Amino acid sequence: MIRLFKIEWEKLRSYRAFWVMVILYLFILASIIFGLPAFLDYVASKTDDNVAIKAFKLIIFNFPDIWQNISYVASMRAFIKIILAIIVVIIVTNEFTFLTIRTNILSGMSRTEFLIGKMEVVFMLSLLSTVAIFLSGLYLGLTASSVITFGAIVGKTFYLLAYLIEVFTFLMFAFLIAVFIRKTGFSVIILLLYPIIEVIIQYNLVSENYRKYLPLNAMNHLIWSPNTSLIKIKTPQMNIDFQEFISFADVAFCLGYAVLFTAIIYLYLKKKDL
Repeated sequence: MIRLFKIEWEKLRSYRAFWVMVILYLFILASIIFGLPAFLDYVASKTDDNVAIKAFKLIIFNFPDIWQNISYVASMRAFIKIILAIIVVIIVTNEFTFLTIRTNILSGMSRTEFLIGKMEVVFMLSLLSTVAIFLSGLYLGLTASSVITFGAIVGKTFYLLAYLIEVFTFLMFAFLIAVFIRKTGFSVIILLLYPIIEVIIQYNLVSENYRKYLPLNAMNHLIWSPNTSLIKIKTPQMNIDFQEFISFADVAFCLGYAVLFTAIIYLYLKKKDL
């Protein structure tokens, strides 16, 4: 495992485009997370009810609710994690474009090891995103929370684990597209178009009872709403359903897709001429 990751690291450490896109992703992610408080302050300055808005800002960034709220923002549909998916597409399709995969296999690397090596990169990108959200949430929570205890800080951190699972599954989907298409441009186009395609399938070809089982829907149903104590107090009469926990069934479906994507990639690599 370590040997395979070292091989992948040697390919990536001097690859400028990879680092540029990673930095771009982290910059956009941080801008959205840290820009939200500034946006709420701006709205508060333009309205007469600025006290309520400022109170709302403090509560949504309060421990432990902050973990659910920022994970929800970062995980909405494809949103900014599409940048990570494009990185995966470029990494994988470059293996076919420059015949690196063939060179590795001729040098003794098995196709299974190739798959494992790329999955390690996918996992590390998913972990990087999760750590970035954790550090951002920790800073915002420490500056906004009225009560700072260990219990408050670690409460609801399971939403970060759910986010990690979701991003990993989404990046494995990008991996699958890249392996099948092999061309960077076409793979990126399909990746960008797929959310639209799934929406069309959802509303025209699939009954309402089965829509949540479509790939993106299954991934995004892990964290499907924000929540705070204020929301629950202020909106009981509106009959709005807010997420209170992460369903084991939702985790199972998301992980099931990750396993399915991995199995399809494995069978494809085993049978196809590389």
